[in-house]
Amino acid sequence: MIMDRLYGGVCYAGIDVDPELKYPKGAGRVAFSNQQSYIAAISARFVQLQHGEIDKRVEVKPYVLDDQHCDECQGARCGGKFAPFFCANVTCLQYYCEVCWATIHSRPGRDFHKPLVKEGADRNARSILRW
Repeated sequence: MIMDRLYGGVCYAGIDVDPELKYPKGAGRVAFSNQQSYIAAISARFVQLQHGEIDKRVEVKPYVLDDQHCDECQGARCGGKFAPFFCANVTCLQYYCEVCWATIHSRPGRDFHKPLVKEGADRNARSILRW
């Protein structure tokens, strides 16, 4: 309800729960029905949640999917491998293979973007932000 009030277009909201312990993991997910609401939420980066005496600042990050092909080359430049990088900057919001990341992010204005990879992914690259 809070995310819908702030950004509109919420079609799903849920709390991630450990399947064995049935206990919240400390993370949740929100899906938006339109790109404008999604962009507004991740651009804000943080949301202040208040309920009774609880006051918590929560970070908003895009959800990185597994097994996605590069949005630039669709796997043509990386032998059909899945894209290891996701750029969460609102000017990109795309998955990239290593070749396309290097090409696109060497351009002025994008050289400061940092790649995201899912936690546990098999990556050794420097300056990668892990989930």
